[in-house]
Amino acid sequence: MQSQDNFTGPFKLTPQEEREGLGFAFLTGTSCFIFLYVNGVMLYTLRSKPVFRETPRYILLYNLLFADTFQLALSQIMYLLALASPPMVRFVCGIITAFTILTADTSSLTLAVMSLERYVAVCYPLRHATIVTIRGTGVAIAVVWVGVIIILSYFGVIVAARSASSDKASTSKARKTVLLHLIQLCLSLSTTLISTIIIEDSEKLVDERKCLK
Repeated sequence: MQSQDNFTGPFKLTPQEEREGLGFAFLTGTSCFIFLYVNGVMLYTLRSKPVFRETPRYILLYNLLFADTFQLALSQIMYLLALASPPMVRFVCGIITAFTILTADTSSLTLAVMSLERYVAVCYPLRHATIVTIRGTGVAIAVVWVGVIIILSYFGVIVAARSASSDKASTSKARKTVLLHLIQLCLSLSTTLISTIIIEDSEKLVDERKCLK
């Protein structure tokens, strides 16, 4: 039998709080359904047209909409779970929370990438097509998702180590070790990313020279 500590227990609401919660749940649920439908239509449109699939800014927009749609659905689920307060395994609760944080951070970083793409388009309009490519956009999106997942995983390990160990010295040592591994991983990923950019720029230079000849 599993320990009761592995479950999040329910808490009781007063009748008035239940009525208010149900009313608010109806309003948020209706709004959530409308926005999910609108986002679904936009996601379908962005994938159905070749011009959208082959344009970097629309690829980034699709990624942003996907993350926002996922976050909206998860936020509504978390609210309904908080309102109903059913007994739930902490692992499941942690997974839902982690995915919500993941999509929120991904949205913020995707907006940052979109800002950089617009900066290049405004400041370097003649080189925009060569700097911002479909391949580079895909690499940027992958780095955003993988980077956020890795950071969340390392923070999860740190929190688990802190809660599992009662010795402050051991906890501090484990935290420093995990942070060191995270720094090493970031350096490795940055090397891979820079190598990809250098290879892509080299291929572009070769193609430009062939065109000049």
